[in-house]
Amino acid sequence: MTIKRIVNHHKLQRKFNNRIKSTKNFFSSFLWRKKTRKDFSWKGRELENPFLHQEEKDHFFLKILIIVSSITVTLSIFIFHPFFSINNVEVNGLQRIDKNDLLNTVNGILNYQKFGFISGRSYLLADINEIKEIIKERYPLEKIIVKKSFPNKIDILIQEKISTVIYDNGQEYSYVDLNGKVVELMRKVSDYEWKDITEKVTTTTPEGETVTTTIIIDKLHEPDITSIKNDLGTYPIIYDKNNTQKVGINEKVLDDVHVKVLIDWYKYLDSNQNLPLKYFIFENNTQDLIIKTYKGTYIKTRFDREVSTQINLIENLYKEKIKNPEQFITYIDLRYKDRIYWR
Repeated sequence: MTIKRIVNHHKLQRKFNNRIKSTKNFFSSFLWRKKTRKDFSWKGRELENPFLHQEEKDHFFLKILIIVSSITVTLSIFIFHPFFSINNVEVNGLQRIDKNDLLNTVNGILNYQKFGFISGRSYLLADINEIKEIIKERYPLEKIIVKKSFPNKIDILIQEKISTVIYDNGQEYSYVDLNGKVVELMRKVSDYEWKDITEKVTTTTPEGETVTTTIIIDKLHEPDITSIKNDLGTYPIIYDKNNTQKVGINEKVLDDVHVKVLIDWYKYLDSNQNLPLKYFIFENNTQDLIIKTYKGTYIKTRFDREVSTQINLIENLYKEKIKNPEQFITYIDLRYKDRIYWR
């Protein structure tokens, strides 16, 4: 015998409505909606309790006061507590700029009192854009990155702009500016930087005796690059074979276009692993330039060739032809337009 279960639909409907009402009241409490109460004579209309609204209003302002107070205390800790005061400034990338001078500039900016009583060293208030702009105004820079590291450090990464070339005429080293003029005479070329090129000559004396002697047929100038960089700084170095006379202050020894070409090559080759730059040689004419590298490879080029185009030719050569980076290349010749020769 089958027993038919009877479902009370009215009871289920009441439970469902009660659930909806409970959920509605729950969310209403978060939205601070007005609460109402029903009296014993309730007939479908809601009555407001004015004392309840006043209590909720008082709680609202109390919560706002607590939030504002918490934010104020937190900000005060970040601004005034020594733990969040910038006391570590790290600078990387310097080559020619004096590090102590740069640090003094940065510390001077940080020590400035903001609003007359708040230290500029506060992590929250330290203005890295201001630091960046002042450093760019005072020093010749190609690029600068300034960032704050929580909780009390500033990191500065610098790429210096090259505005000086070391000029070597075989007699002395000088600083040359972007216009190709000598701005300062530095030091004499040392005797050991000149090497004798000798040749053995055999002669016969009147007595019939054969005598072999060694004679000097030429001299070769090889700049001591390590010593020059230690003494004068890490600038592009060019040995000019065209000028063997003493130079003076403000004397124009290079064309300004030539200086730009040297700097462009320097930027590309100074950190190049395949062709690490050693120094430049200005050949005995007005256009030829030889670039010597630490690996023994030398590049033949011309001052009137576009540097970026030649750089593309070199990169394609190493990408397509020279698969083994350890392979020794004697020379790369770029003197002919849109062509490259190598051995």
